[in-house]
Amino acid sequence: MIDIPLWSMTPPGPATGIPSLTLYGADIPASGAVVVCPGGGYARLAENESTDVALWLVALGVDAYVLRYRVAGGEPGREPLHPAPLDDLRQAMHVIRERGATRVAVMGFSAGGHLAATLATSKDGSNDGERPDAVVLGYPVIDLTGAHSSSRRRLLGTDGSEEQATALSAHLNVTAETPPTFLWHTANDNVVPVDNSLLFAAALARAGTPFELHVFPEGKHGLGLAQSEPTASAWPSLCATWLAAQGFGPRP
Repeated sequence: MIDIPLWSMTPPGPATGIPSLTLYGADIPASGAVVVCPGGGYARLAENESTDVALWLVALGVDAYVLRYRVAGGEPGREPLHPAPLDDLRQAMHVIRERGATRVAVMGFSAGGHLAATLATSKDGSNDGERPDAVVLGYPVIDLTGAHSSSRRRLLGTDGSEEQATALSAHLNVTAETPPTFLWHTANDNVVPVDNSLLFAAALARAGTPFELHVFPEGKHGLGLAQSEPTASAWPSLCATWLAAQGFGPRP
């Protein structure tokens, strides 16, 4: 485990916490790296979606980087958190590529999935290494339009507009350039409805972007590796196969 500087000086703003990037290096030469973005509603960062996930990726022969991006903390305030988390993820992509990684995927859960999907569908950064080569989204927040969730209010502030929400709703920004994507969700998720993953998958299908979608019948929100779930526990092995097909694993 190696802590890597992300910013020489953290930009000021309403965010709490100091952004950081932690490398969990594979024991054998890896052909790719994965940035892990834990969820937490843009208020905190879930531990079961960070270190445990990184160690699973290392076991697959992949270098894993856990990004602890800036969050709002506490109750939503008037001042928006955006674009601090996205800036942190963009900077992480630069740092990882500067360290020699030629293929970089982004894996995000819940609000971290929203962050990953936002970067993947951004119209900026496609030519300077910011756009990931593949994306893995676990029960992601996708649609901010018409929603008044705490994630939206923390990200956009209590005065956030529908125009801003539309710009940050990833399914509305999918193009043919969006990277291949693996999605998984549970049908009875009562925190982030499965419609979020379905909307993103439908947008990918319309754009002709390769994707793989798994919807499991049972499982609460925030499962992480879901090891104790009868059906959702299958997602890591399915994802491992998918990642290998995208070129992430031990170097030949």
